[in-house]
Amino acid sequence: MQIAHHKAVFKAVVKKIVPDTLLGPLLRSSFVIRLRHYPFSGNAYYCKALQGDSNYDICINSDMTVSCNCWDYDGNGHIGALNDQTLEQIFHGKVAQSFRRKLAKGWLPIPECARCKELQLINKRDADYYLMNYHVPQEGIMVENTALCNLNCTHCDRDKIMKIRKKMSMSLEDMEKVAQTIRDFQIKTVFFHNLGDPFLSRTVFEEISIIRRHNPYVRIYTSTNGLLLNSEEKREAALLMDHVFFSIDGASQELVTKYQIGGNFERSYGNMKKLVDFRNSRNTLLPIIDWKYVVFSWNDGEDAIERAIELAKGAGVDFISFWRGIGSPSEMSQRFLHDPYFQRLGVRSWKGREIDFRNSSDMNKSELKMRS
Repeated sequence: MQIAHHKAVFKAVVKKIVPDTLLGPLLRSSFVIRLRHYPFSGNAYYCKALQGDSNYDICINSDMTVSCNCWDYDGNGHIGALNDQTLEQIFHGKVAQSFRRKLAKGWLPIPECARCKELQLINKRDADYYLMNYHVPQEGIMVENTALCNLNCTHCDRDKIMKIRKKMSMSLEDMEKVAQTIRDFQIKTVFFHNLGDPFLSRTVFEEISIIRRHNPYVRIYTSTNGLLLNSEEKREAALLMDHVFFSIDGASQELVTKYQIGGNFERSYGNMKKLVDFRNSRNTLLPIIDWKYVVFSWNDGEDAIERAIELAKGAGVDFISFWRGIGSPSEMSQRFLHDPYFQRLGVRSWKGREIDFRNSSDMNKSELKMRS
């Protein structure tokens, strides 16, 4: 009771001294999170990704290193390399197990853990169970075919990536190894993107074809800014996928380039529309085409959102989805969380909010085919 009282008093004093704009980021820092959970409580952590229970965050990077998270800009999250080991050896290896041991003790092995959705609180008495019970991921994995990108987004630490990647893009031989790994471990979903734009690769069609040859029924998702999905061959590559996100963060050139430095709204939007037309001309429903709109304080106005929705309808995409952007308190959209307008917008999903246009389409879907 005395400890609880001291904690309450300390929290009240901190809230009076530290401004709200600084308190949020401070409480989310890895150092403070460690202090909050170790050694003052009986809690420990486990990581869904390192347990093999995530469908997303384990990433095979462009140089064949394997990271435990999707924003491993400095290599802190490297747990092995497919050039030297199998995925199973990496998962049972010294680095991955040392991360698990630290989590079981209540410590965060790398700073990125502090903001990772895969981090889960557990009671310390259950820590031994999680240390012994883990497996290679089967639900999903990320594949970064290239770390190169044609944009310079505001919060992307591209300089760090350039320093740590030994290879900026996978070779076709690398992709063969990746595809065989996906097949051998019966991985169900591939997220074909990470810290670069997949369509910057000149061999993207061959890369996806290799994955499909070894894994005809695997689900493939990708995300692109759309600028380089601009040729028939690249559209053919997209047609081998199940879901393509076009990351276009605004409905005008001014709004897009506020964050996506080097972006071109008209070109990205035009390439998205061309992919819709190309897909429809093939009489197929796949890939699902999704306009991914990351919401910040400068592009969250109702006029901007409504314009994006109308443009999405005009392009014939299947979804427009609204994702909460990260950044400083002044950059993050508080309206996205609290304004009733956003609470009524579409439906809630793992993306944030989304609008599904498929049910209102005039297309006769009974005549269309999907991959079985």
